[in-house]
Amino acid sequence: MRNVYFVQVDISACLGAQNAYLPYTAGILAASAWESAIVKKEYVMKEFIFLREEIESVVSRMENPAIVAFSNYCWSTEYNKALAIALKEKYPACITVFGGHNVPNNFDFLNEYPYVDILVHGEGEESVRQLFEVIATQGDYQQVPNISYRVGENQCVKTEQLLQTGLEYPSPYLEGWFDSIIEQHPEITFNAILETSRGCPHQCAYCDWGLLKSKVRLFPLERIKAEIKWMSEHKIAFVWGADANFGLFKRDLEIADALVAAKESTGYPERMRMNYAKNNYENVFAIVKKFKACEFDRIGATLSFQSLSPEVLKNIGRRNDSLEFYKSLLTEYNKENMKTYSELILGLPGETYESFIAGIGKLFEIGQHFVFEVYGCILLPNAVLGQKETIEKFGIETVRTEIIRPHFQNVAFDIPEYNTIITQTNSMRRDMWVRAMTFFYIAKAFHGNGLLRAFAIYLFYHCNVAYEKFYDGMIEYFEANPDLFISKLYFEVKQHAIEQSVGANNRKLIFEPCGDIVWDDHEFMVLHILQKLDLFFTEMLQYLETFDIPQQIFSDLLIYQKSILRRPNNEEEKISLAYDIHSFLKDVYVNKPHPLEQKEHQLKLKDTCVQSNWRDFGKIVVWYGRMGWSSYKDEITEL
Repeated sequence: MRNVYFVQVDISACLGAQNAYLPYTAGILAASAWESAIVKKEYVMKEFIFLREEIESVVSRMENPAIVAFSNYCWSTEYNKALAIALKEKYPACITVFGGHNVPNNFDFLNEYPYVDILVHGEGEESVRQLFEVIATQGDYQQVPNISYRVGENQCVKTEQLLQTGLEYPSPYLEGWFDSIIEQHPEITFNAILETSRGCPHQCAYCDWGLLKSKVRLFPLERIKAEIKWMSEHKIAFVWGADANFGLFKRDLEIADALVAAKESTGYPERMRMNYAKNNYENVFAIVKKFKACEFDRIGATLSFQSLSPEVLKNIGRRNDSLEFYKSLLTEYNKENMKTYSELILGLPGETYESFIAGIGKLFEIGQHFVFEVYGCILLPNAVLGQKETIEKFGIETVRTEIIRPHFQNVAFDIPEYNTIITQTNSMRRDMWVRAMTFFYIAKAFHGNGLLRAFAIYLFYHCNVAYEKFYDGMIEYFEANPDLFISKLYFEVKQHAIEQSVGANNRKLIFEPCGDIVWDDHEFMVLHILQKLDLFFTEMLQYLETFDIPQQIFSDLLIYQKSILRRPNNEEEKISLAYDIHSFLKDVYVNKPHPLEQKEHQLKLKDTCVQSNWRDFGKIVVWYGRMGWSSYKDEITEL
């Protein structure tokens, strides 16, 4: 009988890890393959390789492998290559099969990597099962859909593409494929993937769902509920939803209820995260409300834009609803104190520096003041943007940049993983990409994380100062005053952006009081600023005073802004104000601004979950709390 191994390594889980994902993709492929009588008779499933162990250790314990199948994504491809090379050296007859999102829909991997024997393109359940059968019976590879392979030394063949229409595959959870993993690793807290549907109705050019053009298909509801029950009983800590549009269907409310019931019954899963539907906001609102009640989802509803430029949206085949619609939606979420999260992508064709920063300004205008992210545009091999004609059309230039995982210890992987990101197009030069990314770091730290949000909102509503003008002006201020403490932080993150833009992304940003932990750029700035808060406000006075805010209002804004920020060992402060700063901001957050009113009063600002040290503050407030929602003291009373 032939020995088979599946490889799906978790980038954050090395040997000795405390947390790790169960290898769902490998599991469903194995479960589907072993439905075949031929596979059951001819093969032995030996092991799932799911931890980033030393290559030599993995190869040394393998027993004459006949087939090793690798799941490839950006966080695992380099490890897989290294393991495949070592395998071929020791077991040259072993058949190596590469599949997954990082495998392009062409012969590139076969031409570049002689240690890869067969490619599986797209969804793999049918292809892997039939491939195993053909290998066992010495049949013709041409019978297997969606694969590429070599014929002789110089010729490659790609078989007919089969678009899968059903999802009648066995569950690796319910069929027991992961039971031995859990039994053998009691030291690991496991996370899991929940897939309730597959496919996406949208065809965004930056996403590799676009070229697949697959219809949305649903897994059976009873199977999903049984998987949730399994996860609850096996104490799965975190569940990541694999759906592209959770909430698209009415039944998703029932699935949400099953997740909530499982947590209330056993305490597990402790947390979960879904990719929410882009065009069924009623369902999503109801789901997020259910999850908020049991503190299930720390991030909340995803209201993603990718860009707010009409030209960019046209280029990437995406359509957003009107800003007025999103404004009303954000208002409803904020009224219910429910979290929302928005995304933009930097590097999309047609984007300029001016349109990019104006887009962030528009986010603030419609009420997204708290949590937003900007991601460099990853050029996925199977996305429309990744195709040669698209690259040439938009003048796309890329760099290969190392993946750095924030919130983990500063430990270098022996085998780094990489993303290919767009850093220049016809519409945005590389230096403007650097400035745009640096602008994001500033806007995220000073507005999203609240350091100067009160000033920015006041200036927008009372002085007609656009948000993007306020934060872009800071770049000029820091550049003109390089010796300031805050300017040195700015130059640190700017240098990081410069390094990213040329593919030298190996800088790890550390805040020593939190230990040897890597932080995102904006978090790095915020932690250092909170540590020296008085100095920060002293240094920012010169910039803030250029806006000619009336003296008493300026004084109130400064007192309020400094006092409301959460910091370690700062449980409570009492302040006296002449203007209703706090009620003004509260109304702005629900998109019902009123003019700032003169009103003598005192406020008590209390942190109901004060942290006693920087390490806990970093973990609970900055990381778990996503800072944007937890940056301010949470109990404000008027005395």
